[in-house]
Amino acid sequence: MFLERSADSVTVHAPAKLNLFLELLGKRSDGFHELETIMTAINVFDTLRFTATEDSQLSLHCRFAAGTVASAARQDADALLGDLPSGPSNLVYRAVDLVRRTAGIERGAKIELVKRIPSASGLGGASSDAAAALLAADIVWKLGWSRDKLTELAAQLGSDIPFFLHAGLFGSGLALCRGRGEIITPLAIPRRMHFVVVRPPGGLSTADVFRRCTIPSQPLEAHDLSDSLKSRSMMEIGHRMHNRLTEPSRQLSTEIDRLTRCMMRAGAISSQMSGSGSACFALCKDARHARGVAAKLKNQRVGVVFTASNCGVHWN
Repeated sequence: MFLERSADSVTVHAPAKLNLFLELLGKRSDGFHELETIMTAINVFDTLRFTATEDSQLSLHCRFAAGTVASAARQDADALLGDLPSGPSNLVYRAVDLVRRTAGIERGAKIELVKRIPSASGLGGASSDAAAALLAADIVWKLGWSRDKLTELAAQLGSDIPFFLHAGLFGSGLALCRGRGEIITPLAIPRRMHFVVVRPPGGLSTADVFRRCTIPSQPLEAHDLSDSLKSRSMMEIGHRMHNRLTEPSRQLSTEIDRLTRCMMRAGAISSQMSGSGSACFALCKDARHARGVAAKLKNQRVGVVFTASNCGVHWN
């Protein structure tokens, strides 16, 4: 997460994420699932601008970036990019309202959100935007809250949001997340990772996917992949990737299998779904390899296709 500040506003660039590993460990008493996941922030960003106002009104204006719309224009843009609510149902609005209620204030703000991360895709766009809103509200309204305080609020709103509050501090952009996702351990990797991400027509509801999931009797462990990440072998990393939510997502969308097969035929090292879908990603050897895989997938008109790499570090 990257910030730009001015006198009365903050602009936050909020990254997408990919789940390199996701395993379900059990069902919690609060209704959520206990899980282990390895997530990486990637260099595809929504942009949120938060400006203080003199009144007590909250206004939120959302739009997809022109380039993102153009990339989907040859197909069904609405089906490829997803819904974009601008009122209280938007997680950004709910995050800012939670800050106001927690702080006991009635300050107003004008919020502008430019989206590049497709919705209902498992790429964490809404969660990243909410984390950006929490951070921006704290800064602009001069609340002075700690990162731990903001993380507590983030956990009330969604399981992935704490990751995004910390992602800019990881260096590599990678972390092992446990619990609901709020127990975060940064991970190191000795080289940049390159991906091709595809969001197919039609998104998936996280709630619908989790309703169909089952807890495995012998869950896989994340440490095998975390050990592989310390090496320079993309083949080993690809072999260790895993997402337990793939099976229930396949029951809801035929696009998951189609995409992963297309990615492997296009030359990917490995491919899998991110989060609860519907987006899938291909792991590639380097930037050149990723561009080649992306070109082949674009020719097949499988959805919105873009290349990405993990972010959160200054690379030499």
